Formats: sequence, C-alpha cells, structure tokens
Amino acid sequence: MFKDHPKGLFVAFFTNMGERFGFYTMMAILVLFLQAKFGLTEDRAGGIYSWFYFFIYALALVGGILADATRRYKTIIMLGQIVMFVGYVVMAVPGLDLTLTLVGLFTIAFGNGLFKGNLQAVVGQMYDDPKYDKVRDNAFLIFYMGINVGAFFAPFAAKGVRDWWLKSNG
Repeated sequence: MFKDHPKGLFVAFFTNMGERFGFYTMMAILVLFLQAKFGLTEDRAGGIYSWFYFFIYALALVGGILADATRRYKTIIMLGQIVMFVGYVVMAVPGLDLTLTLVGLFTIAFGNGLFKGNLQAVVGQMYDDPKYDKVRDNAFLIFYMGINVGAFFAPFAAKGVRDWWLKSNG
C-alpha cells in the first residue's frame, strides 16, 4: 500500500487516523459526559459541544496562518500534536471542575487547529517531487483512509469506555 510513496505518508496516515479517532470518540461522548459529570442541562451541554466544534475548525485558520508565516509546517504540526495531547491529559484528570474541563477542551481544539490543516499541506508537499507525480492521487486516498479507519473504531471505543465506567462505578 505504501510502496512507491515517501516514508512520511505512513506517518501522516497513522497520525491522521489517531487524531480522527480522538475526535470522533469525543464527539460520541462529550454531551453525555458534561451532563453526567457536571449535571448540565441539554442546552448548556449542547452549547459547550457546539463551541468546542466551532473552535476545532475555526482555530485551523490560526494554525494555517502560523505555518504559512513561519514556513515550519512540520514544527507547527508537532506542536499541535503536543498541545492536543496535553488537552486530552487535562480531560483525563479525575475531579476537575467545569472551568478546567473547558480549558482542556479549548486546549484540544487549539492543538487540533495547529495540526489538522497543516498535515494535509505537508502531504501535498511530499508529492511536489516529480518522481511521485504518478502516485499523488493514490497518496491522498491512502491518507484520507486514515480518517475513515479512525472514525470507524471511535464509536466502539466510546461504547467500551462507557460500559467499563458504568460497570466499575455503577
């Protein structure tokens, strides 16, 4: 599958797959988590959910501007992954209040903004070399398949976490 492609496509595929796995897992459980943990109404939890997803996509503009200004796409992607990871770690800390949980969500969204749009740009840049011209379209097919693989397994993971939590905590 990765034959005749730059080695970076393998990394980009799995990076994109992991990010989308986290994204769709969060998408599946965020409102329920906010309601169960903080006793929020549907409207309030839905509002936080909506703002979180707004920031996921809106902050990609910031990431793109930063990467274009510095021309350090890979550095911005790595920074985005680290920031996103920190956000997920914050969300995993037990006993957080709502304010710190919202900080964790914003951190995830900010890291995603640094990461997401720039990864596609780097995949395109890998294929600027004429020797890869004939496999460019196939590269994006492989790359975007990472989204589908991550999205496919995310609901199962969310259900597994939910079932484990309910079993261990009643």
